[in-house]
Amino acid sequence: MQKRVEQAVSTPSLRQPAVLLFSEFLAALTQALEGEGLRPCVLRNYEGFPGVNVGGDIDFLISRSDLPCAMHALRSVKGVRIVGYCWHPHVASVFVEGICATPGGRSFQVDFFLSLSWKGLPYLSVDAVLQASQPRQAGNIHFFVPSPVHEAIISLLTSLIIGGRIKEKYFPQVQRRFADNRCEVIAALLPQFGVKAVTRLVDSVIGGDRQKIHACVRSLRTCLALRSLLCKPIRSACSIVRHYAGEGEVRYSPRTIETVCILGPSGCGKTTIIENLIPLLQSSAKIVEKHHFKSRLTLARKSRRMNSRSDGCAQAQSGSLSSMAKALVWLLDEWLSQFIGKKNFTLRICGCSCQDLLIDPAKYGYNGPQWFARLASRFFPSPDLWILLDPAMRTEGGELPAQTARQIEAYRSFVKARKQHIILNAGKPAADLTEDVYAAIIDMLAQSTDRQLKRRFCALDAAVGDEERAGCRE
Repeated sequence: MQKRVEQAVSTPSLRQPAVLLFSEFLAALTQALEGEGLRPCVLRNYEGFPGVNVGGDIDFLISRSDLPCAMHALRSVKGVRIVGYCWHPHVASVFVEGICATPGGRSFQVDFFLSLSWKGLPYLSVDAVLQASQPRQAGNIHFFVPSPVHEAIISLLTSLIIGGRIKEKYFPQVQRRFADNRCEVIAALLPQFGVKAVTRLVDSVIGGDRQKIHACVRSLRTCLALRSLLCKPIRSACSIVRHYAGEGEVRYSPRTIETVCILGPSGCGKTTIIENLIPLLQSSAKIVEKHHFKSRLTLARKSRRMNSRSDGCAQAQSGSLSSMAKALVWLLDEWLSQFIGKKNFTLRICGCSCQDLLIDPAKYGYNGPQWFARLASRFFPSPDLWILLDPAMRTEGGELPAQTARQIEAYRSFVKARKQHIILNAGKPAADLTEDVYAAIIDMLAQSTDRQLKRRFCALDAAVGDEERAGCRE
């Protein structure tokens, strides 16, 4: 059973939480990885280290068997909290709160690349890249980077062979490396693609002809698939199946969605709070979005048009029926949004819920019977955290209007019956209330992620002995 939380009336104002500078986090993480016996190999965008991170995240390359040790190292960094984890077959994305990598930022994404592959088929060996990696120092921080040839190949193929596009910010450097090390590049790619496809690609890159480079994509994919299946048919087939199974889980499973619903009557500042929250929560998930409780399907629009054309007597009857139809459409739409329409780990912030159909039906134009709204609300997907902004918790001021008082009492009764909820004082200054809501969301994400990591990595929170760490590296 998840914990129920209710905040007291006299809760003090929260100040902006302390965060680590990116340089401090980078130093602590590289030391922790070394302590686990790993060689922290940064794939790219390390030119501005230690003070500046050129990319939006940081990419480490590790062996697949080293992922438990890398996660243990990340969790050991003091002053940060892991608030999100998303596993793809080729990369594990970790979202860490408590880091200021950009002005005003509080969270940061760390990616552990487990393979350099397309559809589960490797185009470059991870072991070969790690063995050829070169030491680099930035200030007092020591880490490794791929060899110039490997870095150029990764910078090109990560976007080209997977997404069919060229990342222009990397292309000038890739072009120079290919021109200076043509034979080495061909030799590195030869086993996976064959002489013809590799030579065509390398010469097109050196010539800078984007059209020819894009024309190479299909042949590269075909050659990689055929050579992989011919050389290692069982392993390659299993890798393809594992890839699609992993991608399907991320894209079509509700387990990769964390939903927060913020409730409150009109005038409690809910819209402002949500607008202020979105920038603060960036990088606490791959996608942070506002989710509106409304139908995107055509049935609701048809129902509204039918209502507008109805006459007085028939309008009451059709209004009730169309309201019930809209409630069903909303129900279907909410469940569909749990499985489709997302591509990665998503944090959704909702400013209303199905319960509003019961508490404030006029807000949604619902004219149907209350028993039907109560029945439909039982089947809506439940958010992971309910936050109620309660204006009645003010210590000063006059009484609330009767309608608002009735609504807030209904909200309280509903929220207190939820598994995980928090009731906050909406009478506080907007900045302090935003910090309260932010802290509640981060706590929820951290607890949820901790449970996920325990299931996946067999109690990562316990002390890992030397024998276990040696075993995970073997």
